[in-house]
Amino acid sequence: MTEAVRRRSARVVVIDDTDRMLLLCGGDPARPQYAIWHTPGGGIDPGETPQQAARRELREEVGLQLDELGPVVWHRRLQFSFDGVLYDQHEVYFHVRVVGHDVDPSGQEPTERRYLTGHAWWGVDEIRACTDLVAPPDLADRLEELLADGPPPQPVQLLGAVLP
Repeated sequence: MTEAVRRRSARVVVIDDTDRMLLLCGGDPARPQYAIWHTPGGGIDPGETPQQAARRELREEVGLQLDELGPVVWHRRLQFSFDGVLYDQHEVYFHVRVVGHDVDPSGQEPTERRYLTGHAWWGVDEIRACTDLVAPPDLADRLEELLADGPPPQPVQLLGAVLP
């Protein structure tokens, strides 16, 4: 059994002025039959803070430039494989409100271009009705809570991986 690579990740819950969340579609290049909808974000590079990583990932993946992020609203620990490598990842999710945004994927890194296949703005009901995989699996419930109650006083623990 291969030992998992420990990794920290920063993700962003981007919500527009109509209460829709920005999700990206992608998946493991080694298992292209699975499409997974997930929030923007990715690994924290050496020397980066979670906030810096989240802002960098937003800029690269969707062309959104932000000076400030909202609070960390969620966190998750999961193990998953990506391109033949097993990861043990701890994620933090920052909350951001925007007044619309036209996604611009032109700044994506080569790895992101390889696995990201689309994007969409989704409401709670659309996430619940999605027949593809959604990560984290309890995303619709957590978004509904966030919209109803605002950011929690402490980050909420999310469910783990959606694929073995």
